[in-house]
Amino acid sequence: MTELNFSAIGDENSDVRAFADILEVFQKESGVVTHLSRLPWERAWPSLLMHAIEAKGADISQVGTTWASTLAALDSLRSFGETEIRSLGGPLVFAPAAWQTVRVEGRGEVWAIPWSVYTFVIFYRRDLFKAAGIDETIAFSSPATMLEAFASLQKRDVVPWVITTKSPYLDIPHIASSWARAYGGELISADGKRAMFNTPQARQGLVEFFELYRYIPPRFHGSDYETSFEQFFQGKTAVLIAGAEAYSEAILTNMMTDEIRDSIGVASVPGISWIGGDHLVIWKTIRTDPEKELAAVELVRTLTSIENQIRIQRETTILPARLEAYSQLEFQPEGMRTILEDILQTARPHPTVRLWHRIESMLVEMLGNITNAVIRFPDQKVKDIVEAKLDEYEKRFTIMIGG
Repeated sequence: MTELNFSAIGDENSDVRAFADILEVFQKESGVVTHLSRLPWERAWPSLLMHAIEAKGADISQVGTTWASTLAALDSLRSFGETEIRSLGGPLVFAPAAWQTVRVEGRGEVWAIPWSVYTFVIFYRRDLFKAAGIDETIAFSSPATMLEAFASLQKRDVVPWVITTKSPYLDIPHIASSWARAYGGELISADGKRAMFNTPQARQGLVEFFELYRYIPPRFHGSDYETSFEQFFQGKTAVLIAGAEAYSEAILTNMMTDEIRDSIGVASVPGISWIGGDHLVIWKTIRTDPEKELAAVELVRTLTSIENQIRIQRETTILPARLEAYSQLEFQPEGMRTILEDILQTARPHPTVRLWHRIESMLVEMLGNITNAVIRFPDQKVKDIVEAKLDEYEKRFTIMIGG
């Protein structure tokens, strides 16, 4: 009897329950025995990397979009053929940014299939913006207008925002990259061989991003994501940058009053949004068993079908990678669908390069150090702090990437 092992990522069993239900249906319909194992997020990457090195583990895995390139470069994944890709619907049925990350830079093979997407949006209090005389339709149209909005809120004794300032903040490269792109910049070149964060374009965006940190009250310095989430949805701040699912999570936890819930709007972040998410990969070890290999491709087809993409979103709030699923889903608050549809077409992922995990770690360190300096030295100009740190890390990146 054919058996398949599928590893999914989730901190709690409830995070993967919807996947288990889909696997159960697949097993009944195909006769293929399927086993689900859960990897907590903090252990997921080390576990998958060890699997790639030792060739021991699951047959199919959920992996982060930026991880697939490293795993493929280690020659541990099975590629998908053109016929298989067509049977899944072809590249055009998936979010363009998600499909950009299924290959490794410089190679033509498809190593992964998009499964979910993740992106950041801005939630804001429409009532507070109106009271401060801020035009919400343009408040987040550029880094400069966002700074102006924060200044107006502060003048009315409204706390503009709280963002994670506790290090390490792993999401900060994803968020800050949008500000770098606002002026045509990037953090890293597409081939992963050059640091781009210190170009004039990227530098301008990053300076304006960290100018926003001067609007965080000192009592919230060193806060984590939970603090920023709670402060906003409990009505104590005016703006929150968070994953698109945050509003739904706040409803599920009964965190908001009806008054606050009805006053929340949503907008895209300034610049060009980052988009990430998860892919499905089949490990190369499966090639020793042709029947299992065919079953694995069929399971990927099942997991990425429009029906199951819709089911997973409804049960978990995870955003589907398949575009046609969105027309059959409901999103909150008002305006979220339009925002997501725009992001899906225009957002950019990080480069799919072999060294991305090392590059990302250094970006987290660099941006975290800038955060700490901006907070610790309130009398020093943000521009001076940012430029000094970017100069320092540009040299370090050149050594790392060149080596």
